[in-house]
Amino acid sequence: MKSKLLLITAFLFFQGQFLFSQCISIELSITWEMGHHIFEKDSILNIPKLNITYRNNCDTNYYFFNVSGKDNKDMVQCFAMINYDTFDLLEIAKSHWNYTYENFNVKIGERPRYNEGWKIDNGSKKLFNDPNFNEQAFLRNSSVNCDVNEIYIYLYSESNEYKPPKKNHKYFEPSILTPENIISGSVQDQFIFLKPNETHVETYNLFAFQVVEGCFTFLIDQKEIKNYVLTFDGKNTHEFELPEIVGEYLRYSGAFNTNKVTVCFGEQ
Repeated sequence: MKSKLLLITAFLFFQGQFLFSQCISIELSITWEMGHHIFEKDSILNIPKLNITYRNNCDTNYYFFNVSGKDNKDMVQCFAMINYDTFDLLEIAKSHWNYTYENFNVKIGERPRYNEGWKIDNGSKKLFNDPNFNEQAFLRNSSVNCDVNEIYIYLYSESNEYKPPKKNHKYFEPSILTPENIISGSVQDQFIFLKPNETHVETYNLFAFQVVEGCFTFLIDQKEIKNYVLTFDGKNTHEFELPEIVGEYLRYSGAFNTNKVTVCFGEQ
């Protein structure tokens, strides 16, 4: 199946000087790179990449939790009970639905959790007793998350990068959230460190979205950067306040500027 690109639109809510009115901005943009279609090895096409740029607009060194997540291969969550060890990953990836003419929000960073996955949402009601509940829309909302997830599982299994998620991998362990571990230890890649006027860019392959088609609006869902992360003690979750100072960096919390970008694939 070949995906067809119709258009790209980028909605920038914070432009010009207003973009820098907060100390931290998180900017979303789309770039394109030539690559191979994973289902058709001889096929060359333009593959979209989502760039998430963290920017420090102030004169203080800041660190904070990475709201976009670090793990491309597990970034979209599926809650279907599938034992991937007993199935052909290629056949699972190819068995997706097509979502042309449908519109979705891709919500990034809903909560301050370890490797928080992105959530694809078509706005359908989730309560069955809601008079506006639309069962078909609700099922499509669930299926697109799993379809995209399964394509990424195959994509990264091909590159020998895929590993099944670990139990409770969404939560930090309180004992490892020391200043030393945050700045140079086992959880360093879960945080952003920015000196004045520095930027940090993370890039995510959007090939799976291109395959299933449809319109996807990418946005940072949370309204502010928290000064805590969620931990799990085996029974309950807890808000763990991050150290105020880590090395030469001050903890940042509060509002940030951002934008959203929309990409549409297929015949619209």
